[in-house]
Amino acid sequence: MDLSNREKEIWIELVVSMAVAIYYFTNAYNAGALFNIVNAELGKVVVNAIILSITSTIVLSIVFKQKSTEAKDERDIAIESKANSYSYYGLCVFITIIIGHIMISEGIGYFDNETPVSLDSSAIMHLLLVSMIVAGAIKSVTQIIHYRYGG
Repeated sequence: MDLSNREKEIWIELVVSMAVAIYYFTNAYNAGALFNIVNAELGKVVVNAIILSITSTIVLSIVFKQKSTEAKDERDIAIESKANSYSYYGLCVFITIIIGHIMISEGIGYFDNETPVSLDSSAIMHLLLVSMIVAGAIKSVTQIIHYRYGG
């Protein structure tokens, strides 16, 4: 499979994002920091996730580096625009779901205050983080699909 420079960059971005997300959530869960934001271990996990992200991006970029860089053309701009819009709408859906759950759990409007799952600030923070990660993955996957199968 022959990949263009842009596709390689997108694959690197997607792989690094997913690897760092898996690392972060696995270690945050093991440290008990998913539901307790005031946790010293969470700071270590965040610093390690940042270091992992930077080093893996640099290493993968060096390993898969191409000799020439090409300028963006109309097709690249169109694909990036589509990917950005899909990512934006995905993020809006996730944020709307989170807002709806907060409204229901707080008993706002016609809802009673008897929801089975209540969200605290650390759960909301992690749900927003998941929303951003998924939106980024939607963008990368959309770009890969359009580059592979036409856009």
